[in-house]
This record gives sequence, C-alpha cells and structure tokens, in this order.
Amino acid sequence: MAKSEQKDLIVVYRNQGLSYAEIAEKLNVTPEYARTVFSRDRRKDNHAATPVQSGVCRCCGKPVQSIDGKKEKFFCSPECRDKYHNQQKSRKPYVLACEYCGNEFVAYGNPKKRFCSRECQTLAGRKG
Repeated sequence: MAKSEQKDLIVVYRNQGLSYAEIAEKLNVTPEYARTVFSRDRRKDNHAATPVQSGVCRCCGKPVQSIDGKKEKFFCSPECRDKYHNQQKSRKPYVLACEYCGNEFVAYGNPKKRFCSRECQTLAGRKG
C-alpha cells in the first residue's frame, strides 16, 4: 500500500470515529503516526481559516473571536487568561492530625500530608 493511500485511509477511518489505536492496528502503523497524519491533514485543510464568533471570555464576559478550524479561544486577552488561572489555583486548606504528635495542623492543597513539621517526620522515622 502506498503512503498516500495509507494517509487517506487514516483520515477516512478517523472521520468515521475510530481511535488512533484502532487505526494503527488496521494499517500496521503506530498510533503516533496516525495522530500526526490526521492532525497535519486538518491543518492543511484549514490553512485559509476565517474568524468566527465562538463565545464569551471566561473571566470578564467580553465576546471572544476564534478562528474556524483552530483551537477554540476561551479568553479575550492574556491578562484575562492569567487572572482566571490564578483564581483557580488557590489551594484548598485541609485540617489534619499529625501521625507522630497528634496535633492538628492545616495543609494547603495536600490532603495526604502526614506530619505537622519536619521535626515530627524525623522523629517518626527514627522511631521506626
């Protein structure tokens, strides 16, 4: 089978809904190769893309312009994107009990923390 036929089959199978692994098995190629061929084909078809209205900014609510055939935009500007992600990053506090001394402590963002301090961790390690 010629490479061009193989590439055409990859695009056809993917448009039919087959996964990259299924396509790779059928055509005796790697899934990465199938993914690359399909993504390059999509880029080639969408080279002359036009802007379209896709929605509103997740941060401020202003209208956002995306380019048809490209990755959808969710923010109107880099500043809005940064502001939104910084708000999402705030770490959740967990109140836990130290395994060594039993004191309660607050761990930010990590519910699996076991000790209240480095000292308790070291002493617990020495104890065995």
